[in-house]
Amino acid sequence: MKFLKQALLIQAVVLFTLGSLQASATTTTPEPIKDWGSVEEIAAGIEFKLVPENGEVTYGPNFASSDQSLSDNFSEIYLTRLIDHEGGDHYALYITAQYNDTDWRSYKDAVTRRGEKLPLVTLSQEENVCEDKPACRYQERLAIPLSFLYFFDGSTSGLNVTISGDKTSEISLPAAYFRAMLQSIPEENLYEALDAEKEIAAAKEKETVN
Repeated sequence: MKFLKQALLIQAVVLFTLGSLQASATTTTPEPIKDWGSVEEIAAGIEFKLVPENGEVTYGPNFASSDQSLSDNFSEIYLTRLIDHEGGDHYALYITAQYNDTDWRSYKDAVTRRGEKLPLVTLSQEENVCEDKPACRYQERLAIPLSFLYFFDGSTSGLNVTISGDKTSEISLPAAYFRAMLQSIPEENLYEALDAEKEIAAAKEKETVN
């Protein structure tokens, strides 16, 4: 239920943010990240937007442009953090898969390098008209809600996630990306979020033992 509520919130925020980005694309062009191992360079590409209906969203630079194999299959890959009107934090990896193929790839599963399953939410699907062509242009907008602990752990080890459906793709976000995002969070909020996640983890462990 927690992830469902979070996914719906993320969907509204991401689609709002995407519309804002598209609207401003003609006036501003973000500087491309040359070194994805540089916390400072990534931090300079982080942006903040106020979403009236849901709260304040922080989103990192587009990681899809970091590698040719990624940009051939994805148009957008970035981390987001949402502070809702109740002060709650929500974190997610937002992905737009955009590719030429003969059918949908229908991504539905996400697994980390350690074999941990993550929730994968399909936000929308779009198909371009492709009559009499061997392949069509498909677009799948996806979101993977993340706990704060994944953000925190990602600052030391990064995040390697494999998404799969009718095709499998691997995305490896560097630790520097997570460190840059964490630096955008006020220190007092950082420790509050960490303590809250530890309490949740302890409660789950206690339930398992009982």
